[in-house]
Amino acid sequence: MGRFILNGSQFPLIGLNHLMVISKASCGLFFPVFYIQGIAYNWWLEWRENMKPTIPLGLFELKEEMKQRKNQRMTIKMRSFMKRIGQKRRTELMVATVNKHLKRLKVRAYSSTGTQWHRLKMEEWVTFSFQEVEHSPHLVQVRTNDLPFRLFVHQEEALRRLDETPMPFSGILSIPTGGGKTVVAVHWLLKEGVNRGRKVLWLTHRHDLLDQAFSAIRTLATNDLVKKGKVISCRLISSDETHESVKAIQSTDQIVIGTNQSIAGQLSLLQENWLKANEDILIVVDEAHHAVSETYEHILTTVSKKSNPTILGLTATPFRTLEEERGLLKKRFSDDIVYKLDVATLIARGILAEPFFKELKTGVKKLPTLSVADIQHIHTADRLPPKVEDYLTIHQARNALIVKEYRSHKHVYGKTLVFAMNRKHAILLTRQFIEAGISADYFISGEEKKGEALKRFKDNELDVLINVNMLTEGTDLPDVQTVFLARPTSSAILMTQMIGRAMRGVEAGGTASAQIVHFHDEWPETISWITPNELYQDEAAEMKQRFVENQRVPLTISIVDKWYKSLPKEEAEAHRFVETIPVGVYSFIDPSQRQSIDILVYEHLATAYESWLANMVVVEKNEVAAMLNRTAKSYFREKRHTFGFHEQDLAALYHYFSKTKTKPTLRWLKDRDKVDITRLAEEITQRRLYGEEKKHFIDTHWNEEQSFIAVYFGFDKLEFRKRLELELIRLEEPELFSRVE
Repeated sequence: MGRFILNGSQFPLIGLNHLMVISKASCGLFFPVFYIQGIAYNWWLEWRENMKPTIPLGLFELKEEMKQRKNQRMTIKMRSFMKRIGQKRRTELMVATVNKHLKRLKVRAYSSTGTQWHRLKMEEWVTFSFQEVEHSPHLVQVRTNDLPFRLFVHQEEALRRLDETPMPFSGILSIPTGGGKTVVAVHWLLKEGVNRGRKVLWLTHRHDLLDQAFSAIRTLATNDLVKKGKVISCRLISSDETHESVKAIQSTDQIVIGTNQSIAGQLSLLQENWLKANEDILIVVDEAHHAVSETYEHILTTVSKKSNPTILGLTATPFRTLEEERGLLKKRFSDDIVYKLDVATLIARGILAEPFFKELKTGVKKLPTLSVADIQHIHTADRLPPKVEDYLTIHQARNALIVKEYRSHKHVYGKTLVFAMNRKHAILLTRQFIEAGISADYFISGEEKKGEALKRFKDNELDVLINVNMLTEGTDLPDVQTVFLARPTSSAILMTQMIGRAMRGVEAGGTASAQIVHFHDEWPETISWITPNELYQDEAAEMKQRFVENQRVPLTISIVDKWYKSLPKEEAEAHRFVETIPVGVYSFIDPSQRQSIDILVYEHLATAYESWLANMVVVEKNEVAAMLNRTAKSYFREKRHTFGFHEQDLAALYHYFSKTKTKPTLRWLKDRDKVDITRLAEEITQRRLYGEEKKHFIDTHWNEEQSFIAVYFGFDKLEFRKRLELELIRLEEPELFSRVE
């Protein structure tokens, strides 16, 4: 019997009366298939079992299996896929090789979540299908239930402002990082766009932001917002292999989410296949400060010539660019800012915890040398090369610093989540925390056996949980007080997600403050690492590099403005200025009118308010008026005749409680000294300031950026000086005011 040699292996040649077929795979390997009277020869299976799995061989077999399936698709776990192609790690070279062979085989790899196949966890599912049949859009089912969560006050305010702005417009929605601007935008585009038959174009500069927007659409797609139709047809357009190209877009698609590069490259095709002449369309520009670029300008200008666009730009900081770019932004968004909110207001309302940033230099300087390809991979995939990751993972001094920092400030950090680089790093850190006498464990996303660690952390049996990739799990950890960033990232989204684990405020079920500790390595190469304070540096100047414990919330411009308007001038002048500064505020949204309510509370009324709320009960509707009257007399007594007391405030608080069964929290204000003219008068008197010295002292406080004095007085310096002189007279001759008080 003869021998057939293939790739160094010998196989017997059977009789001439048997049919032998040799098929050449497009991946470049020969596979002999023998048939004996219609039955496959068993030696093929034995030979295949002895062959070492390779990428070409594994992908070819996968394609052959797909052909045998009715839908010509195949879904397997990533772990099984990696085993089929004989790989353990997803290196840049390995990913490129797989993509090359997939393209040659005309096979597409993707996930139901839209995540790129090489970024899936080992226990997640990856689907393979033939490219020619994979032109169906991302279909979103419109659910028949209510919205999955309740909007916050500022989100309701933003939507109301959008509703009040006549279309078409070109404006900016500015809500800080973590404030839910994507939710507002998606709520608006579903209700005013899809629901009313308008097409929606969502533009962004990064493909990972496409998945984020699509996820929000799936979450909010309910018949509360979309009354017509049961399915929404979406297209995700980018160069990523899990997305499509512009040529796949059909006229029936309702939402197109795409990168500016991909859309601009085939803009004429988009207009030809998707847009009708003079058609109303909603355009959302994510990260609006990028709208000044040539590609965005080309898209927006070209689309505007054919259709009637309403353009909404999303940003955390509307004008964090150069002066020249500010002018271009205002030109592009001609209706300026439709709605804007600052970080301090979100903190004051308890929606965000107040972040306190601390950066610690690890002392790591002699890192392995990075090639140009390594740096590009870091920027595109946000993954460290294995040699660098391994080096940092076992760096004893670096790990010791992380543990020491927690142990030294445990009373400040409390319940802490540590983001590690990989499984080995998590295990090493856990061991060192335990050796230091700190209750700790680790959690690896996708490992069921470590679910117990997560449960113990939730039940407050652990002080520290070290984790890897615990961002897409949907895990709810509202009471995390501190985040340790022990892994670098070049992704603003990932940084936002990591910080977000500690940024949930009291009103959102979280904590009043959040400690964000960043462990910084010295990199010899220029890499655009994202640092946590970068996300907030232009949103709140006073948040730079603070590290203190403070449970009070800051004054905001809106609070100061309301305070100024609510207190009559003659009433204010009858008291020492410090007595007229609110000590706190009740912030909530009226359940019936859907309008935000801010009730300012003054020092002489605070105890009465808190006592009443502690004993508040719901009464019959016809007894409400009498109950509120009794409340004013029994709790506030003579104070009901003083400044700051309003019966409508009692009614608003009771109405909110009766509808929601929730008692509003009094948010105590800090930084009251920023508007305390009494303190300024006392300092002038004590230091005996006169003439130019006095004027310089006053001007310094008037012009101070962090002071709200100018805001309070409507930037009327004369009114400010008059009131300051009144406080000086009160100190010098108090008897003049005894009759008034």
